[in-house]
Amino acid sequence: MSQSRPGILAVRAVNQYRRRDVLAYLSLRYYLNNSAARNDAWGQEVATDVLLTRTNLPYFISNHFKEPGPGGEIKHRQLFVPGANEAIAEAALLDACSQCPHVFGNPDNVYSYELNSGKDRSGIFKHYIIGLKRRHNQIALACEREPNGIVQYLDIQKFYPSIEIQNAIQVWQQMSALAGLSVKYREIGLRLLSDQGKVLNSNNGKVLTGPMFTHVIANLVLRDIDIKVAPALPAKYFRYVDDITLVGGENDVRVSIKILRSHLKEIGFVLHDESSPKHLTVNSSDWLKGRHDYCSEKHAVSWMTLIGDMKRYLVYKPEECQRLRDSFRGEGIRIPVADYAAAAFEASFIERVVMFAKAPWFWWKNRILSVDYLVGQAKELNVRYEKQFKNVLEQTISLTGFERKRRVPKLRYWASRLIYLADDDKLARLALLTKEIQELHFHTQVMGAVATGNIDKVLEVGANAAQAVAQPLRAAKKNAMATIKEMTPVMEQALAIILLNGVPVVGNTGESIASSELIRFATSGSDLALMKSEDPFIREIACLHGLSEKPRHPEYLESVFDEDDYIAFDAIEQLQESASL
Repeated sequence: MSQSRPGILAVRAVNQYRRRDVLAYLSLRYYLNNSAARNDAWGQEVATDVLLTRTNLPYFISNHFKEPGPGGEIKHRQLFVPGANEAIAEAALLDACSQCPHVFGNPDNVYSYELNSGKDRSGIFKHYIIGLKRRHNQIALACEREPNGIVQYLDIQKFYPSIEIQNAIQVWQQMSALAGLSVKYREIGLRLLSDQGKVLNSNNGKVLTGPMFTHVIANLVLRDIDIKVAPALPAKYFRYVDDITLVGGENDVRVSIKILRSHLKEIGFVLHDESSPKHLTVNSSDWLKGRHDYCSEKHAVSWMTLIGDMKRYLVYKPEECQRLRDSFRGEGIRIPVADYAAAAFEASFIERVVMFAKAPWFWWKNRILSVDYLVGQAKELNVRYEKQFKNVLEQTISLTGFERKRRVPKLRYWASRLIYLADDDKLARLALLTKEIQELHFHTQVMGAVATGNIDKVLEVGANAAQAVAQPLRAAKKNAMATIKEMTPVMEQALAIILLNGVPVVGNTGESIASSELIRFATSGSDLALMKSEDPFIREIACLHGLSEKPRHPEYLESVFDEDDYIAFDAIEQLQESASL
């Protein structure tokens, strides 16, 4: 008999951390093998009690690509992703926060990390694109009101690493009391912040980048500026994480910047100065030329319709999973096809079929869906996206400033999807074309590695790039090739991510990685030595995985936890998740 359907908190945590880091996701999947841990009561009672009484701090330090440096070196961002129990307890805490929107809801001028609420299972936060689109539309309205004004982009330097633990604790105590949270949830928030300050001696009492709770704290730390300072500014104010946009007359914007710099300095933050590329000014009339940049594709077939149709088809015909995989692979398409077999036979699924069967669209849509139909959609998108990508890429190479800024997201959109749609030869040619666009460095390296199988360069980029490569390589049933003899810790970690996905790695990767616990876990699963590791995260995930003849990572990355699993496309999500920090 199948297990009962997971509760809201478990699915939210799985969906949110799947987009963040593959180790955090796998840790959650192994933890949730315990059927009792899947229900909301476990998250609200057991996971929270375990967190409050724990004696070690299981955080995995994941090195994600941030940006290329001026000399070509790669700058990384360290993400501290929590162990599974903390992730579930955190989901319970943030669900409690979501029930107090008067305190924890975003002000009208803030568009990032908006908490999900009610029965929404898509993640702890609403998807980032919802906030980006809302902000874009509001800036457009402000520009219409100030046709002779300017749009000023500002950015807070090292935003998360600048948040002092003591400041965060003070803000949390104030806001959680104002919200009327239970004593237990207030204590959980305090415990999380206190523990974050103890993770690394070098952390210097700052909050960690990685846990979802940090996003809530970051919004609260800036709350006085958002609701008290910003409305009094002469220019209109819009914030997305650490990215602040001002719209108004030139003098109004200049005065507003001065006021903001002063107030931000008082709470420990510094804006990038005028020499930074993140300090960008554009006329309102010029900005309005891009007001439709976030509009949905006006085609019958889009990436959204393809993925939506694919999921619908697999949910209702899970037995077709392998045939769809084979058909995609035969056409050079690397779209990962998730196995919905387990989720499709839950009682809730049968109930939904009965409910949907009454709707006319249900029969029409399911009648036209087939393997050939889905393959046809993918091939149509491949041709269209390549044409659009090349046209915009040619225009972008010589551009600077705002005109370049507004084209880069479009290029990233098409490039990330062509990684799944284009065959090897086409993808290799596209990778050569993008080398001239520094903002596409992540995509250039991922495209090249997926097309050729050579992962030498992508290992230097970081764990998120490795996952972006591993997923399509796995879908294509291709080996990876590595020839580096001496690896840095960042490269070892990236190699482990490739191996966790079940992608065979051939070539001389050197002797230096033989003792890496993460490599051993990726290739062999758990053993008694890993279960006694001095690293709390490795020890925890090894125990959760348990002893087995072979690692279970690949099958977990190819199956879904629940019917409402968010289908993660790592070449799309992994860069965006890091970019939005």
